[in-house]
Amino acid sequence: MKNYLDFGKCGAGRWKRYMYLDTEDFLLGSLLQRDPIPVKYETNLAKENEPYRLVMMKVRVKDESRFLQALAELPAKMLLCGFRDYETHGEELMRELKEALRADMDAHGRVSLPLGGTAKPELG
Repeated sequence: MKNYLDFGKCGAGRWKRYMYLDTEDFLLGSLLQRDPIPVKYETNLAKENEPYRLVMMKVRVKDESRFLQALAELPAKMLLCGFRDYETHGEELMRELKEALRADMDAHGRVSLPLGGTAKPELG
């Protein structure tokens, strides 16, 4: 399961914006602190009665590979913390998100970001 979307470079191109699937406890945070990776949290989006939320953050381009490694380790951490449906239910949530973003891309050529601005995410 791919648990994130790449929204591309932002600003002067030194940062990249990502949206990924996490819990209200932000389990990725401990993985990022293990091998300190500076990030800028932008926003998180949650549905009522949903254990998972979408988190948007910026990562320095030079730290991108370490960040992606932490995201690859996140499903195992979810399982250890009792979120047994992270991969199955998370895949369903990511599919719904991609469909909504594709519709927005088809209509406008870009997607609006929660804190303003637009982006062209890689929807794979």
